[in-house]
Amino acid sequence: MDIILIRHGQSVANEKKLLISNELDGLTSIGESQSRSMAKKFIREDFSPDMIYCSPWKRAAETASIIFPAQSSIIFDARLAETHPGIYGTWLEEDFNIAHPEFHQDIANKYEGGESHLDMANRVCEWVDTEVMPKANDKGLLVTVAHGGPISVILQYLLSIPMKTHYPSFSVPNASYTHLIWRNDKKRFCLITAGKC
Repeated sequence: MDIILIRHGQSVANEKKLLISNELDGLTSIGESQSRSMAKKFIREDFSPDMIYCSPWKRAAETASIIFPAQSSIIFDARLAETHPGIYGTWLEEDFNIAHPEFHQDIANKYEGGESHLDMANRVCEWVDTEVMPKANDKGLLVTVAHGGPISVILQYLLSIPMKTHYPSFSVPNASYTHLIWRNDKKRFCLITAGKC
């Protein structure tokens, strides 16, 4: 099984440089344009997904609907959502980092009224264990449309990079994709392409 991980296009919160925002944050006109460019790339490269999983958060769902307009079988899975920032959803990332300089030193630190990055990582790893690994030896293409945090977790988990000491190991730009293939000889996934449209 091949896997392509797609981060949503630019959202309103990205444009405003908010910390994380929430499930209602939608795409900007730039994010919509980025998603249309990604759709064209998929057509050019003849990527035809057999399964599409998507975070139910608005910016990911909008991205998926632009890239795959004819797909009626997108599977929305809450385990692929970004870390819920609780009361800090409307904070600027810079302001949060000034107010809480120690927060990102421990992945288990929890946003007040929300969750920790470790909470998010645990649910994303569960998704990998139940939805990806059982299909690893199958033929086909599994596409996931999600957020920077969950995509970093998926990559770290599949590439055996420790979460507690190295999260996030990947800074995933808006409207980027990462392509992994299953190597049966190595019994693991290997990254073959990472890029932006």
